[in-house]
Amino acid sequence: MSLRVDSEGVKAGPVLALLVWGLCAPGAAFADSAPGDVAEGADADGASRRRKAPGYAVPDEQLRRKPPPPPSGNLHLHDPYRHESLKINIYNPDGSYNVKALQALSRFLRCRRTGTVADMEPRLFAVLSHVFDHFGERAIEVTSGYRNQRRSTSNHHRGSATDIFIAGVKPKDLRAFVETLDAGGLGVGFYPTSGFVHVDIRPPPSYRWIDRSRSDPDDPDRRPPPAFKLRKRRLQS
Repeated sequence: MSLRVDSEGVKAGPVLALLVWGLCAPGAAFADSAPGDVAEGADADGASRRRKAPGYAVPDEQLRRKPPPPPSGNLHLHDPYRHESLKINIYNPDGSYNVKALQALSRFLRCRRTGTVADMEPRLFAVLSHVFDHFGERAIEVTSGYRNQRRSTSNHHRGSATDIFIAGVKPKDLRAFVETLDAGGLGVGFYPTSGFVHVDIRPPPSYRWIDRSRSDPDDPDRRPPPAFKLRKRRLQS
């Protein structure tokens, strides 16, 4: 699937709405987990069925003083599980967000387990566009976007996180570049065993962690909420 959209969208230009990393919309919320407890599957109160991966809040002096310039807005995403691709630009000619493009991206990043679509954080797409521009416009492989799961404290559940890799690019190099974009409010997790980088938009402080455990798709925290299963059974009956 290939798509490019140029219709009118909301007036939220990249300088004001996209690059102010630390200002999240109401309800957009905390990171996947609390400081020092940042492994996928760890709740904010520390309850987790997976081991904890140590992390740290990034000191302000290690962040950019100013947000980076706006990216091109171009994106080429690929889902290696569904074998779907999407080529799109997130901006209108005046620099505002293109609503139809955001809708297409949200659908592309729908929950892989349930097919549920949720509105994704637009600033996340700006980060991905910076990545796309920097690494020679190579397709970005997305292994996880929105998750309709039991653990609602996850930024994946909130629609503000993706797990990505780029063929031919070392994950540590991808991580290093994403970190250069951070002017506050960015979470970056490195998963060397699984070979991907987690990127999320969050309220300050920014956060970093490394998790060497293997990804567990059967983690109970990642299963759909009980209410979703109940609705599905009712629809099938």
